[in-house]
Amino acid sequence: MRFIVDERVFAEQAEQWIFNTIQTVLEASARCHLMLAGGSTPLPVYRLLAKRGGIPWSRISLYFGDERCVPADTPESNYHAVMTNLFHGPIPEGLVVHRMCGEEEPGRAAQGYESILPERVDILLLGVGDDGHTASLFPGSAALAEEQRRVMPVIGSKPPLQRLTVTPPVIRSARRLLVMVQGGEKADAVRRALLNGSVPAAVAKDGDWLLDRQAAGSLPKDGLNPE
Repeated sequence: MRFIVDERVFAEQAEQWIFNTIQTVLEASARCHLMLAGGSTPLPVYRLLAKRGGIPWSRISLYFGDERCVPADTPESNYHAVMTNLFHGPIPEGLVVHRMCGEEEPGRAAQGYESILPERVDILLLGVGDDGHTASLFPGSAALAEEQRRVMPVIGSKPPLQRLTVTPPVIRSARRLLVMVQGGEKADAVRRALLNGSVPAAVAKDGDWLLDRQAAGSLPKDGLNPE
């Protein structure tokens, strides 16, 4: 499903989708396995989630779709950015957070994270870069063709170059998937992902896509679902 929304309500719509989907998962399961996206687009969404009451954090396990190979307390760390926006104080009691250990040797860190992933993620959140990457699956990366490994060390397109990322099987197997994209500079990447599959983000094309009007600017009007 594709949803086109005004930029002013983008974060609110994404936060509502996440909240509603957590509730749906927990109606049927004892625990929700939620994999978070890094980057700048989700941060306002996480700040809204931080203000939301009624989220049973004690029944949620958090995972990360990718990470830069830096210490966890540095600004470049996805873990650092996400956690400082999602929780302004102590981590809620009972919440389980599985971070990618970017400070470790990349191959060992990837294997360690792979070993703790659930068989299927309940909710997976992703963004898209202007080059069409998602998670840290960049154009031309060998990880795009991976079908056995679930987490791999990769090289990004800008510093810090060394990254860890989940692979396409993790994305394709997610029970519920939301791709969040904002900005006209990403319009061509959105078009290529959804219409001809020529960028890495196409691996997530069957999920729900929440786009602001600028990001959706290169898509045909037919078949879209305006909000």
